[in-house]
Amino acid sequence: MIIRMRIQRNSERNLTEPEKMEESEMENERKLKLAPSMGCCDLFDFRHQVEFIDPRSDFLHIDIKDGNYVKTYSIGPDFMAALKEHVKTPMDAHLMVSHPQEIIEDCAKAGAACITPHTDCIESDAFVTINRILSLGCKAGIALNPSSSLEAIRYYLPLLSKVTVMIVDAGYAGQKVITQMYDKISTLAKWRAEMGLSFLIEADGSMNADVYRPLYEAGADVVVLGPPALWKKDPDIEKAWSVMEQEMKAALKDANRNI
Repeated sequence: MIIRMRIQRNSERNLTEPEKMEESEMENERKLKLAPSMGCCDLFDFRHQVEFIDPRSDFLHIDIKDGNYVKTYSIGPDFMAALKEHVKTPMDAHLMVSHPQEIIEDCAKAGAACITPHTDCIESDAFVTINRILSLGCKAGIALNPSSSLEAIRYYLPLLSKVTVMIVDAGYAGQKVITQMYDKISTLAKWRAEMGLSFLIEADGSMNADVYRPLYEAGADVVVLGPPALWKKDPDIEKAWSVMEQEMKAALKDANRNI
């Protein structure tokens, strides 16, 4: 699917210096980084939503699904290519596809700053795949389904900039959060400290106000925002964002990490 819309570009924004805005004080207080899932944007309000979300986010999460690894289809590299010249926030390509090796180069050309395949799809060529991502000038991430073991990624953790822990099974909407994933995140955070690494820990799936605190306390750094966390809060994206921000701020008040 290719979306051809003219989105106003702000050439003065810098990735290392977030744009000043009325919400800046709230953003400075954030304990969790935000990665809205951009495939959830309303196509009839697409330009407005992209322009609103872009400067307020830490990453733009791009879910790419092949109808095989997961049972649904979604946007592809063309979606990122359409956004590439109009957004400043780094795009993260989350590859929910059986053969991520086949589209890594397309994702890099389309503007992905980070490419995140699932660990069970690169078991036989993990180092080749990750080094290929890095050679294309992108950061490498890895995603783990709830049943995937952390041991599967231990040896290539030093190559990664981000680990995405799915807190529900990938590809199925409306699931309850699998609370055992808090322990998984906590273990990963301990490994990170013990190994002296600095990769981000991202949580993805059924995100909402009641999970922000346990995720943060377990060691998560980034949360992926889907419809329950953002778009379903209000039809108006600006009001929805405000509700999400307030919910997160309330949930994380006085929260402390266990590690």
